[in-house]
Parts: sequence; structure tokens; C-alpha cells
Amino acid sequence: MTVQRCIIPVMIVILIMSVPSAYGHGLGFDESIPVVISGKQVSVETTLSPFYIEGVQGGQPVFTVRAHEPATNSTITGTDFRVTVRLQNEVLLDQRFSSSDGLVVANLIPDEIQTAQVNGRPASGEPVQVSQDNPAEVRSRILADGGLYHVAVTLEKTSTGLQLEQDRTFDLYVSISKTQEFEVETQQRPQTISIKTYYADVDNLEYDQNSGRLAFSMLFDWSSQYVSQVQLVHMEVEFPKAIENLQSNGYSGTINGRDLAPGDVLIDDYSYPNTRVVHYVLNSNRLSSIAETAKGNSMDFVLLPTTIPKFPLDLLSTTEKYDWQVAWGPEVIETGVLTTFAMNIQDPATTDLVRNASFDFVLTKEGREVHRQHLSSNQGIFSHEYTFAEPGTYRLAAEKINGGSESAQLDIVVLRGTGPVEPPQQPSGCLIATAAFGSELTPQMQFLRTFRDHYIMQSASGSAFMGTFNTIYYSFSPQVADYERDQPWLQATVKAAIYPLFGILIASEKAFAALGGGEAGTVLAGAVASSLIGAVYVSPAAAAAMIAGKKRVSARVLFVVLFVATGSLAATALALQAASAAALQLAASAFVISAAGAAALAVARLAKAAWTR
Repeated sequence: MTVQRCIIPVMIVILIMSVPSAYGHGLGFDESIPVVISGKQVSVETTLSPFYIEGVQGGQPVFTVRAHEPATNSTITGTDFRVTVRLQNEVLLDQRFSSSDGLVVANLIPDEIQTAQVNGRPASGEPVQVSQDNPAEVRSRILADGGLYHVAVTLEKTSTGLQLEQDRTFDLYVSISKTQEFEVETQQRPQTISIKTYYADVDNLEYDQNSGRLAFSMLFDWSSQYVSQVQLVHMEVEFPKAIENLQSNGYSGTINGRDLAPGDVLIDDYSYPNTRVVHYVLNSNRLSSIAETAKGNSMDFVLLPTTIPKFPLDLLSTTEKYDWQVAWGPEVIETGVLTTFAMNIQDPATTDLVRNASFDFVLTKEGREVHRQHLSSNQGIFSHEYTFAEPGTYRLAAEKINGGSESAQLDIVVLRGTGPVEPPQQPSGCLIATAAFGSELTPQMQFLRTFRDHYIMQSASGSAFMGTFNTIYYSFSPQVADYERDQPWLQATVKAAIYPLFGILIASEKAFAALGGGEAGTVLAGAVASSLIGAVYVSPAAAAAMIAGKKRVSARVLFVVLFVATGSLAATALALQAASAAALQLAASAFVISAAGAAALAVARLAKAAWTR
């Protein structure tokens, strides 16, 4: 197995190990929760090796059991065991062992026989002497198939190394991976899709060659008692990159009808040159959430290619030294349209940005390099623009990270655009907010970006306002952002000031949805956002000025501002009707400013009245 092919499996192990006091199903290994016996902590563990069925042939499979003290990891000697192994509720082995050194070691001979044999005799209730230097030989169906093995280990009261008043049983669960292959009809020709499962056999696989939808199921117990013991479910779907409608920049996944988060579905373009692997990685919290509504005894998977990926994408470098986070906009990449890539270099262990980072931004198509640019950043935050001239599948890579041999890569799909190549655009993000939160890829910045792209920019009036806003904003924001990055106090201040904006935008989203979107929804959302921004951000300054100057805003002034806002709204409607871009830009901007001003003056007027009482 190459270094690249180890990346995702090792990452899964890291996920398991990162859970404090995590005891539960493991890949080839499991350990029980410690219990107190005779005044000392005792835990039981078991291993099955190798942990994947494909590695059984040509090797020596081994099964081990031991009891130990977790604090010192010392094995408890003089232990008598009863070991029962089940797979899908079928008993594969039921045997008593007596171990002077506390270790049950068994060399396995996987076989389809119905009754297990231990040292050439049928398994029985008679104890078999065993130790590390004197392993038993077990011929059975253990490791004849993959899945979730249930290993029940009983510490018997006859053990000389433990003072047991009665037998104690520990239930352990060990996952052994198995790869299943399914032949499917595609629009090109029949292809093979493989699924690697660690729990149970996949019953079926359905593939829709029109939509690219994949669906399959496996047996799974959704009872709360069982789910509470499962710390991770990991499934791998591998398919040829030649299946065109499965080549996508992202995927949406569901389990029993529940949508999964971006981190639950991972793309691996490293392990094999001609195939892509998509990993389902479901931690205990995700499983518990799904279990609240899941019914039956099966886990139903659906994988669907999406035009718009869920950002950010996390790509580990060659030896997992770096995490290369990537996002881009517009989210659908087309020829002739300028694409802005936002990227971070992080430490995967701490998720901290790597300072003074650098790499080569490389695009290749069909093995031919089409673009390379060296990027460097003191902050570990990068942005790069590129316009694709040809449609197709490209390999996007970060090479020579920090001048070394580390690299990370992802295959992306570029669609054929409908227009000519666009001229260079202004920056696509909020520079001041990005400097405060540290990256365009933070959840806060993704929220602001989503609101802009999915609400404001989806209408003519919203786009017109953003045109005016961008002209003004980008005239000064780069200088402010550069200064802000070196001033922690300013970053903290901007963060605190921005947080109320999230609540305002959520209210605007609801207003947008209330009118079913479109121009009407955009105008209502703009009115709500402008009014609340004026009330929250502008009114304190207006009220302070009025109180300090001992002046008040008359009802006539407030009426005039409201009249301007109403007139601007009417002008916006007329400009939309006339399809006049220049008039729409002026009217929409005037409406936003006057609505914010009216709300600010109204709140300031109330504050002044309350102050003078």
C-alpha cells in the first residue's frame, strides 16, 4: 500500500483516537471501558489481524485477547477466559482458554466449516492452555468473511490473577473490511463500482446512469443502546474516473434520508490514478442524530453528484503534514468566466494556519500542464484567479508546499460557458471581515458569501446595488484589511461588530423566502436588512450626536427621509420595468441608503426622547 493510499485510512484512525475516552468498535481492534475489579482498573481488548479480508490469503491471520490495567498497560497474568465470537448473530467460536501470561494468542485458519476446531479438536468447554509462546491453532469461519465481529470475553472467577466473586463478561466489536464489486451500465460502457464495507455486506447497489445517483444499503441496528457504542462508521465507494456523470466537484450524501455535512463525505483522488474514492465518515454524534429518526435495521446510503460543492474542501498533503483547504467562486466553474480560488494551508493536527507558507498552484489537463503560479503568504491565506479556456476535467494541485515534496490535489470539472472570456474582476470577498476572521473559508465568511451569492446576486436589483457597493468598498478596504491583520485589537473589534449582522441577514433570508424569492423577495430582504443595519449600526452614533448637541430630529425630517425611501423604491420598480441598468443601480443604492437612514433616525429619535425624560 503506497503512502497516498494510506492517507484516508490513517485520517480515520486519527478521528477515532481524537475522541476522549473513546471505547467502541475499532478497525481490527477493540477495547472495553475499564471496570473496577478487586480495587484496580481492568480493561479487556481484542485484535484481529489483518483488518481487511483481502490481506488474509498469503499471510498468517492472528486473533488475540488480553486483560490489562489501563494506567500501566500491564497484562494481568493467570487469567482464565471464555471467548465467544459471532458474526451476524452466528456463533463462529465458543472456547475456554487458560493463560499463565494473560495472553490468548490464536493462529487462525479461515475455513467454511460449521464447527470450529481448536488445536485439531472441536471447540468445547474444556480449557485450552495458551500463551504468547504457546499459541493455539483455530480453524473456523473467523476472517473467512468481513464485517462486524462480536467478541464476548468472559473473565472467569477461577482466574488466579484476579479476585472475582463471579464471572465478568465484556462485549467487544471488531470491524474487518471487505471489498464488494458491482457491475453497472453507464452511458459509455459497463463499469465496475467497488464498495469497501467495515460492518456488513452491502445488499444491493443501484446506479442511475442519467443522474449519477448511487444508492446501497447494509444491515445496521439503530437502537440507542447499539448506536451509543459505535464511534465511527466508514464506507468507501470507488469508481472509475471514466464514468463521466460521476466526475463532479462535489457530492451530497444522505443516510436514511438525512442530509450529511461536508465533512461526512470526503473525496480521495490520491489513492489510485484512474479511480476516485468517496468516503463516508460518520462519527458518533452524526450517528446519534440520524438514529433519532431512523427506522428499521438497515443503513441506507445515497450519493449524488452536485454541481455546487460544499465548501471548504479539505485535502491532506502527501504525508498528512498539511491540510490544503480549497473553495472557489463562482461555485460552478465554466469556461470564459473568471474563477477565484480561496485557499488555506493549515496544520491538520491543530487546524491552525501555517504562517509564511508557500506552494505552486498547478492546473493540468489530460497530463498536460496548463497553468502554474508560485504563491506565498505570511498568514497562510491565499487567493488566485484563473479563467479556463477549455471544458473538461482538470487536476488542481498544490505542489512543493513550503518548498518541500509535499503536495495535495483534487480533480475538478469545468463546464462549457455560454459567453466570452470575462475581464478581470474585483476581489470576490469581504476583505475587512476576512482579515478579522482569518480566512475566507471560516463558517462566518462562508455564511456572508452564501447570502451574497444566493440572495443578493440572484436578482437584477441586488446585482445593481452590489455594483455600486463594490466600487466604493474596494476603493479603501484593501488598505484597511492590510492594517487590520497586524492589529489584534482591531480584528477583535471588527469580529464583535460583525456578529449582529449575522442575525440581520437571517431575518432577511426569511423575508426573501416569504415572497418566494425573485425581485420582490430581494427588495423585501433589502428593506429588512437596510432598516435593521441602520437601527443597529447607525442609530447609536446619531443618538449620541443628538444628545451631545441637545438637538432632536423633527417628525418632518423623518417624513422626508421616509418619502425618499418610498420614492427610491418606486424608482427601482420602474427601472426594473424599463430594464435600465444605470437607473437601477442608482435607484437601488438610494433605496438602501434612505431605508437605513430612516431606521437610524427613528431609533435615535426614540433614544433622545427616552434620555430627556
